[in-house]
Amino acid sequence: MKTILLVDIEIESLFGISDNLARLGYGTIAMQDGQTALSVIEDGMPIDLVIVAEKTHGIDGLSLLGLIKERFPYIPSIMLAECCSIETYLKARSLGAFEYISKSVRLIELGRIVKEALEAGHVIEDAHGVLERTLSLHTV
Repeated sequence: MKTILLVDIEIESLFGISDNLARLGYGTIAMQDGQTALSVIEDGMPIDLVIVAEKTHGIDGLSLLGLIKERFPYIPSIMLAECCSIETYLKARSLGAFEYISKSVRLIELGRIVKEALEAGHVIEDAHGVLERTLSLHTV
């Protein structure tokens, strides 16, 4: 089962999205604090996808997104927005977000986007592994 880390300051949103992802067959870890979420990944918890809201406790969603991409480039991420703004969309995409979606996204659309993000993350992780093996062969 794939595990998705959800980070959002709004508890109702966390429960709603977590329930929808469970219906789609995914395991979830829901948190309100961005710094704690980052610590979970740093501590080695196997996370397949991160869905981050713009507003979180401790660290804002865009900053968290950037830190995750910097430290864990193979973990795909989705930015979750209360209301969509072009500025935030462009910033999230420039920080490596796979997609930028509204909190009111429909279940079928959420399922499609999550599936595509997980597939993209798998490709990135495979490429990263090939690169590491290639580099280790050339360092003697």
